[in-house]
Amino acid sequence: MIVKGSAMKEVKSPSQEGSSERRRVPRLGLTSEQFRLSANGKLFPVADISFEGMALRVLDRADLVLFPVGARFDGMLNLRREKHHVSAQVRHLGADLVGCRFEALSGPVEGAIRRFLDPAALGRELRPIPASDAVALWLHGPSGTDLMLWRHADGQYWKFLLIVLGSFIQWEDGRGGATGRITSAREESEVRGVIRLETMLLQTDEKTDPGKIALARKILTEAPLMGELRKWCLRQL
Repeated sequence: MIVKGSAMKEVKSPSQEGSSERRRVPRLGLTSEQFRLSANGKLFPVADISFEGMALRVLDRADLVLFPVGARFDGMLNLRREKHHVSAQVRHLGADLVGCRFEALSGPVEGAIRRFLDPAALGRELRPIPASDAVALWLHGPSGTDLMLWRHADGQYWKFLLIVLGSFIQWEDGRGGATGRITSAREESEVRGVIRLETMLLQTDEKTDPGKIALARKILTEAPLMGELRKWCLRQL
């Protein structure tokens, strides 16, 4: 599965002043995390999940009518082949994403989500995804976790970006490190096979967030990277 031209393309907005930017980010359209809606039994991929809520991927835009903003619904959330009953409320809609907030999670479900989102587990479950020549290495994991690395023709790595739990941590030669929040621009994705190019908004923290750096360290420590590459990434944090 080689995806031509799926490299990130940076498009800076007119209002950008160094703290926010728009990027087209390659992401997998199909995930192992799924949600089955109780009302009609329809199945939806879970694009992202956090302790607060989840984002459902709507493959057929006609299904958006099932999720008006403010609507409450329930169903079965499938995490690591285990099913958990959850209730949620629709908070916002995108072109093909439904953003939901969980309501009154039970103790067992909270525990299952916490184990699922454990940084060490997220790191261990990263798997390589073939990408274009522009992105030297792309590792994808649960809950929309993505690690991408770029390198020059001489083999020297010069940039990496980690997207995890609604945050990003990046390092770029000549610019150093940065952390921040990442959200969908709610624009329709461009689909290329199982890859979707999503327009994401990266809002950079005024100061590098030590909590996000610690999260990145835990993930990179467990990620399936060659020893020297792992050391290189950790040195940049």
